[in-house]
Amino acid sequence: MYARKFMEVGEESLKSPVAIVALPGIANVGKIAIETLSQILRAEHFMDLFSKDFPPRVLVSQGIARIPKTTIHLYRAAPDEPHDLLFLTADYQPSTSSGVYEYADFVAMEFEKLGVTILYSLAAYEQDYAEYFKCYPNEPRIYVSANSEKLLALISDSPHTVITEEGAIVGANGVIPAWAASMYNMDSACILGETLGVIKGDYRAAKAILGKIVDLVGIRVDLDIMTPQIDKVTEFIEWARKEIAKKSKVDTDDENPSDMYIG
Repeated sequence: MYARKFMEVGEESLKSPVAIVALPGIANVGKIAIETLSQILRAEHFMDLFSKDFPPRVLVSQGIARIPKTTIHLYRAAPDEPHDLLFLTADYQPSTSSGVYEYADFVAMEFEKLGVTILYSLAAYEQDYAEYFKCYPNEPRIYVSANSEKLLALISDSPHTVITEEGAIVGANGVIPAWAASMYNMDSACILGETLGVIKGDYRAAKAILGKIVDLVGIRVDLDIMTPQIDKVTEFIEWARKEIAKKSKVDTDDENPSDMYIG
């Protein structure tokens, strides 16, 4: 792992910093959430991290090429806000198991140097169609887990929040908070927004977990900027629901398997 800093920031200059992490994943729920919040707050570009375990490719935009990277932005709290915030996201997740753990250790170590004692990871909780539409069109459910009973009680005390009873959170979005808790004694939690895997960018789920995270870190933001993208997601979900209904009718009316599908 390699780091490039764009500003010098010491632990003593930060106000009870909280780290918020979200790497690309299912429906990019966490990545959308963290980038949206960082932009709304006009967080400053603090550091880039580079991993040899990212895919061996160069990203090109309008003729300009660059190596895939992780970015960390810093938001300095207003006088009436309790925490400075460090936002971490990336172009990719590490591609091997050893790479994920090396990445998690490097990230947690950098946060520890800055005095971070609380870390939240944002990602997606993928549902099948039947389970998803039990809740829809209500606000997406938020599935939470934490490294302690105290933190779990704090993050689960709100409507539409479900404690993750069992299972596994796959990839860096799950490993980073667990590693930070186990090796660096940070309080950490995973906050997962309910989504369908066929949604490419679920702004609806991203807004749901943002509502949770801004309450946890004690800030107020206007999330209406997400409304146009949420409307597009809702339109797609409505289309998917109609296609599922049509498929169910065809399967009921026809003894032969249907060629229609979604996914």
